[in-house]
Amino acid sequence: MKRLFKSVVFEMSLYYGVLAVVLPLIYAVTYHVSYLSVFSAEWFAVTVFMYPVVLVLSAIRYGYGRMRKTSHF
Repeated sequence: MKRLFKSVVFEMSLYYGVLAVVLPLIYAVTYHVSYLSVFSAEWFAVTVFMYPVVLVLSAIRYGYGRMRKTSHF
């Protein structure tokens, strides 16, 4: 099956988006605080500014998959 770069980026972005929403929820439930107090503008800014890391990781994952597919080891 041929995987396109767009599909790898979409999959990694989906994972990142789920983590960005679920991690504050886990923190709020663990420490018995309001979810809205944890999911603040600062958290949103951190998730937006960390998004280029997701793009780099998806490029590495795509390159590794292509390298693995073309090698005959």
